Amino acid sequence: MKKSLLFLFIFTLALSLGFGQAKKFQISLFGGLNQVLEYGSEDEYLMGENDFPVTPSHTPFSFGTAFAYSLTKNIALELEVRFALSSQVTLVDPSDQDTVEVNTSSHISGTLNFLYHFLNGRIRPYIVFGGGIDKILAKDETYTSDYGYEVKFIAPEKTIDPVAQAGGGIHYLLSQNAGARLDLRYELIFDEPNNINSLNLTLGFFLRF
Repeated sequence: MKKSLLFLFIFTLALSLGFGQAKKFQISLFGGLNQVLEYGSEDEYLMGENDFPVTPSHTPFSFGTAFAYSLTKNIALELEVRFALSSQVTLVDPSDQDTVEVNTSSHISGTLNFLYHFLNGRIRPYIVFGGGIDKILAKDETYTSDYGYEVKFIAPEKTIDPVAQAGGGIHYLLSQNAGARLDLRYELIFDEPNNINSLNLTLGFFLRF
């Protein structure tokens, strides 16, 4: 009887210690919208070389995953991989107003970020900033314009660019080990000849362990 009680006591103590330990690791899956802002200028128009210099604002879908490690109760280091899908846009030739519908290139990015949580309860708002690299997944494409001209778009030789991001969000604990996340980030891709600015709104879930 005493041995059973001792075993029960040790088991209960070990279990309570295990549950009481801080969850240092977190893995997330998320998806949402990527609002890419207009880039390019009509001043960059070159007949036969850059007939459609302005890429209008567009909103492709995006999704990704993130792995975070808590350095303290409030600070975490996050490794994130994000994929932005292609979307259709209409380009305009400023010389004669000819138009062509094209598919934008998809992107994949990897960033290392710092997160700071303001609270440690069930609702944990945070800010985030970091950077890494972005790779454009482009290939040569040929389209026919509204006026019937054949338009070729050549994939750039340089496909990898630095990227920086900053934003904030909320982690909401549904249980001790799982929860939901809402995240809004501003992203800047340092590309040539134009930088690409976008806003990323995502919703997802996470597991802690």
